[in-house]
Amino acid sequence: MTLTGESLPQIKTAIPGPESEARVDDLARSECPAITARRSRRERESGVSQDPIVWRRAKGANIEDVDGNIFVDLTGAFAVAGLGHGHRRIVEAAKRQSEELIHAMGDVYPGEPKIALCRRLAEITPGELTHSILGLSGSSAVEAALKTAAIHTGRSGAIAFWGGYHGLGTGALGATAYREEFRRPFVAQLNPQIQHVPFPDSYRPPFGMSFNASPAEVSDAVLAHIRETLSGPATAAESVGAIIVEPIQGRGGEVAPPPGFLQGLREICDDFELVLIFDEIYTGFGRTGAMFACETEGVTPDILCVGKAMGGGFPLSAAIGREEVMASWGNSSGEAIHTSTFLGNPLGCAMGLAVIDTLVEEGWPARVARRGEQIRKRLEVLARRHSQRIGRIRGRGLMLGIELVRDPQTREPDGELALALTDYCRHHGYLVLPSGRHGQVLALSPPFVVTDAQWQAFFEVLDRGLEKLPHSGAP
Repeated sequence: MTLTGESLPQIKTAIPGPESEARVDDLARSECPAITARRSRRERESGVSQDPIVWRRAKGANIEDVDGNIFVDLTGAFAVAGLGHGHRRIVEAAKRQSEELIHAMGDVYPGEPKIALCRRLAEITPGELTHSILGLSGSSAVEAALKTAAIHTGRSGAIAFWGGYHGLGTGALGATAYREEFRRPFVAQLNPQIQHVPFPDSYRPPFGMSFNASPAEVSDAVLAHIRETLSGPATAAESVGAIIVEPIQGRGGEVAPPPGFLQGLREICDDFELVLIFDEIYTGFGRTGAMFACETEGVTPDILCVGKAMGGGFPLSAAIGREEVMASWGNSSGEAIHTSTFLGNPLGCAMGLAVIDTLVEEGWPARVARRGEQIRKRLEVLARRHSQRIGRIRGRGLMLGIELVRDPQTREPDGELALALTDYCRHHGYLVLPSGRHGQVLALSPPFVVTDAQWQAFFEVLDRGLEKLPHSGAP
C-alpha cells in the first residue's frame, strides 16, 4: 500500500498491536530501562498503558506502524517534521549528498555543505546574527550558547525560567527547570550559578498574584524581579552573564509570554551587559507563523539557538550569534576549544539547506500563521463547549496547547485527563503528547501539511474524548 501522507487513520489491531509489543519487548532486553521501562511506570501510576507503537515508515502527516496501522502525527515527531515526513526535496538532497560526501572533518577539513549552510543561516536570521556554531542536538546548541556567553562576559552564571526546557545534556540541564526528577540525581554536576525565576504565565500568575492580574502586570512583575535580582546587593547575581529563554515555552506547555516581555528582557540585558539567548529549538523554522518566533515582537537576541525542524529529520542544530559576541572565542591556538567529530556533517547540512530553501520559496511561515489561526479558532470553539475541562488554548501558529483543568475556577491542572486523552487519541489514530509542568496540556506541534480532512476527523475524536473520559476514563 502506498503511504500518501494525507490518509485518515486506519486502525486494524489493538493499540499497540502484537508486532509492536513483540518489538518493544525485544528492545527492552538491550535498552536502558530508564527509557523502555517508563511504560510500566506510567501504567502503575495512572492506569493508562503507554506501550509504544513501533514505526515502520512515514510520509507527510502519516505514520505507519509495524502492525499496518496508519496514524496522523500531530506531534511532528517532537516538532521535527515541520514540512512533513519524507519531504521530497529533503529526501532528494540527502540522496544526492550521500553519493558525494557523507562525512567530513568538522573544524579541520569542512565539507562544502557546511560552508553553504552557515552562509544561509546568516541570511535568514534576524538582525546581526551572522556567526554560527553547528551542533547535533538542541542541548549542544544551548551549551555552545552558554559557553559563548561565559567567554564574552567573564561570568559563567545565567538566569533561566521555571518550566523552561533546554535539553538534558549536563550543561543544558543546568538551565532546564521542566521536571524535578530530570535534575535531582545530577544536581551536584550542574552549574550552581544558574538561577531560575518565574515565567510570565498570565493564566497561572507567579508571586501569589491574582488570577485577575492582566498579562502586562504579570510581565512587569517578572521583569521587575529580574532587575531587582541583578541590582543586588546580596542576591548572589554577581556571576550572571546571560539570560536564556524560550520565546514560547515548548515542553513547559506552549506558554507564550505577554507582548513586550521579550523586549523587556532585551532592555535588561543591555542595561546590565548580559548576553540574551533565545532558545528557538522548538519555535524556529516557521513553527509559530514566522521564520523565528522572536521576529513577531521584533526583538533580536545576542545568540539564537535552533534545531529540531532545521535538519528535516537529521540531527542538526546551531547557535547563531552576533559577530562581536562570537568573536570572544578568539583565534584558535592550534586546536578548537569547542568542536565535535560530526560538526557540520555534510549530509545533515545538505538536508538543512533543503529545509530552508523550501520554507522560503514556498512561503511556509505565512501559511503556518494562517493555518494556525484557523486551528486555534476551532480549538476555542471546543474550549467553550467543554469549558469545565479546558481552561485555555495556548501557543501560536502550529505550536498549540489545550490546557486541561479539574476546576475552571481554581485552575487546578488535570494531568490525568491529558494522559488519558493522549491514549484515547492514539487508539483512534491520532498521535499527540502531553506537556506542561503538571503534564496538563495536550500539545499539538503537527506537520504543516496536515489536511482539512485530517484536522476535521481529529476534532471529532477530541470532542468525543472530552465527552467520554471524565466519566469513564476508557479509550
